[in-house]
Amino acid sequence: MKKNVYDKIKDEEEKIKKENKVKKNHDIKAMFSQRILAFLIDLVLISVITSFITVFVPVNDTATKLYEEQNKVLEGYVEGTVSMEEYVNQMVDLSYDISKQTVIVSIVTIVISLLYYVVYPCYNNGQTLGKKLMKIKIKKIDESDLSMNDLLIRGMVNNSILVNIVNVIFVLFLSKNIFLSASSLVSVIQYLVLIISLIMIAFTRNARGLHDLAAKTEVVQADTVKEDVLCTSGN
Repeated sequence: MKKNVYDKIKDEEEKIKKENKVKKNHDIKAMFSQRILAFLIDLVLISVITSFITVFVPVNDTATKLYEEQNKVLEGYVEGTVSMEEYVNQMVDLSYDISKQTVIVSIVTIVISLLYYVVYPCYNNGQTLGKKLMKIKIKKIDESDLSMNDLLIRGMVNNSILVNIVNVIFVLFLSKNIFLSASSLVSVIQYLVLIISLIMIAFTRNARGLHDLAAKTEVVQADTVKEDVLCTSGN
């Protein structure tokens, strides 16, 4: 009988546990369950923080009207006065116009992500709040000091920072049709990267995702490694 995905992940975690028993402290890898929970905690936290802060970012009257129009289209679709095709077309157009009018909000969101996923863990022993709660941390595979550049590379790949930056550039310089196509393509690539990274973390021996490979990092148990006072500003 073939094992399901859950059973395979549990088997990989059991292998890691057995390996950890015979390894040095600094080699103890984080479990897949710890990493996925930390990721989800961080995702919720960053969403709450971003929503709270962006409330205070001024939005012009045009953007406000677009939001109201978007709500009307949604209400029309729910009530049945707007067809599926009309709903999709109007929502796509409105989404582009809203993106155009809320570039400042997008930039603030990017800054918050950089502070949370890059600056904060750089000065907090390689940990975001989610990783801290799960008692895991980011470290270099060659035991060198973790740098802000390393965390920036990881954040660009794993936390949609690069996608958000690219979308801001797209909405500023591309026409509506090209923007929608390019933005959709970038989003699909981001989802593929996340899926591939999850598979690599769950099923490969070294438990490193694409973001770890790019930054030459790994995620380990935080209470088994020596804590660094500060990370470095360069590689």
